[in-house]
Amino acid sequence: MKKLLIFLGAGASIEFGMPSVSEIDKLFERWASDNYSLKNKEESKNLYTWLKEKIQIHRKENAKTGIKYELNFETLLFTMQNISSISNEENIDYNKSLKAFIRLNEFPEIITRYRKEKRADGNDFKDMQASLTDQLLIYIRRKCLTLNDDKREELNNAKQFFNTLKEDYDLGFINLNYDNVILNVLPDLSTGFNLEDGKFDKTEFYSRKWNFCYHLHGSIHFNMTNDGPLTHNITWEKDLNKNFQTRSTNRNVNYTSEGNYHLNSTIISGLDKANQLLRAPFRQYYMKIDSLVNESDAILFIGYGFNDMHLNKIFPSHRFSPNKKRNAVVIDYATEDTNSIQMHNNSDWSHRLFETIPYNFYDFGISKYLPIDETILYYKKIAHSSLQEMKSIH
Repeated sequence: MKKLLIFLGAGASIEFGMPSVSEIDKLFERWASDNYSLKNKEESKNLYTWLKEKIQIHRKENAKTGIKYELNFETLLFTMQNISSISNEENIDYNKSLKAFIRLNEFPEIITRYRKEKRADGNDFKDMQASLTDQLLIYIRRKCLTLNDDKREELNNAKQFFNTLKEDYDLGFINLNYDNVILNVLPDLSTGFNLEDGKFDKTEFYSRKWNFCYHLHGSIHFNMTNDGPLTHNITWEKDLNKNFQTRSTNRNVNYTSEGNYHLNSTIISGLDKANQLLRAPFRQYYMKIDSLVNESDAILFIGYGFNDMHLNKIFPSHRFSPNKKRNAVVIDYATEDTNSIQMHNNSDWSHRLFETIPYNFYDFGISKYLPIDETILYYKKIAHSSLQEMKSIH
């Protein structure tokens, strides 16, 4: 049977109540006010919003191109990491060589979680990065605990969609989200872990079987050990009601060969993901993707923003492979009056898309707006009719 490799981005989970990239940014703003509020409220609400506003001002004053660059929560987490890394003199960090040429601006005064007033320093940015990451994981886990009750109809629709695909394809999922939406839809997917003891199962993982879901950037089911030489090792916990030891706030960090640090977390967030992928099981997941793309007969992207350069670089060589032509389909949200894809010449998203999936410009046609495809309209009508029948049965 043919093989379909599916990449799930943040947009694939929004319909199921999971936060979008912009919503996570708003959550971070709210959470940062609890522990990192500014002493002088006229400067900004908290250290997170202060950081974002400073970057926005700098970009506006130094814009050199018509491309609209996105500023999202992952860029801000990475900025916190760099500020902390370059500020801290205790550890070796080759970024510190830059201090011979640049000078960090003064940071604002903050009120810490202990209600202490102080001027923010690199450690505060590191603490905020870890705290916001931990809170995001807790938030999504709570969302998923009520997923089956809150989004039963949406889950059934998704199950019907993927079961239809399974009639023609063996499916494999690369899940870039932290949630377990797809595992609720297709609970028989292999994750690479033994669900009985929670350990990573190399025998199962390195088999050539499909019907899998690899959580490349981590999962709400990932847990960490806290004892002995296996401290920080990631295991699988299928019961979301259990006590998870996933806080990165009080853990040591991981250093790259360049001296930069990354959090010991069960999820990968921020930028420089290629270095964060060096831990297990992220390393095993990532190293297998190239061969999975090679095995696949078609590729489907759902709700992917094409922000992950470590992932995007995999596709171009396979796209033009003389041995196999693979169709690539991108599902994303667009209003009916959205310009056709070749008209998005000032979109950062479209630039990333075209770099990832090189294409013939004229394959998309020359219409100004998205063409109304009769086949799409036909299947849309069938899907709508099926939903109405399901509602009448219930």
